Amino acid sequence: MLDSFERMTLSQKVAETIATQIVEGEMKPGTRLLEQELVEMFGTSRAPIREALYLLENQGIVERLPRRGVFVKKYTRKEVFDLYEVVYSLTHMALMKAVDTSLQEQLDELYQLIQKSEATIEEREIKNCFHLVERIHLLLFELPNNQVLQEVYQRLNKRWTTFRYLTLSHPISLERSIAEYKEIVMGIEAKNKEQITRVLKQKETRALSILEKLIDEDGS
Repeated sequence: MLDSFERMTLSQKVAETIATQIVEGEMKPGTRLLEQELVEMFGTSRAPIREALYLLENQGIVERLPRRGVFVKKYTRKEVFDLYEVVYSLTHMALMKAVDTSLQEQLDELYQLIQKSEATIEEREIKNCFHLVERIHLLLFELPNNQVLQEVYQRLNKRWTTFRYLTLSHPISLERSIAEYKEIVMGIEAKNKEQITRVLKQKETRALSILEKLIDEDGS
């Protein structure tokens, strides 16, 4: 992950850093992003800051409001649940295909990532666990060997990452989520589509319940 960050352009690094701050709640939805403040924060000129903001806008992470400026995007309830529906439909499609296309070495890597995730739970290392979960998701979408499916997911995942972080940060979610990933990988290995579908639906129901509560608390 560090190597890929080092290979980024300056504007990409700025965009990635801002996106991480948004995901981890350091920049709240509705926060205005001022160019001059970002210039001072990153110690750079305005050009890479502007390019970074355009990158984030294209990813749906920030929004540009006429005559007002650039803000961390604040999603409506409908937008959140519409996005959730599409992401989980894509996930189900990927997992069904993975039953027939996955390689044992890929499944072994997933088991290793899950084991590392389990180790972070005891320490309640939310950020570390979150990065491992992100890697698990990306690898699950590599299993079907479908480049278009991967690209579509990666574009949507930029928007979905914040909500995944919120659901994983919820007290009831982290341990259950890791256990469910393990069940899903076991289902792929056993070519048990019924098990995969059941566990994914279970994840969906819990995550939607958490998001519903968070949205109600936020008043969105």
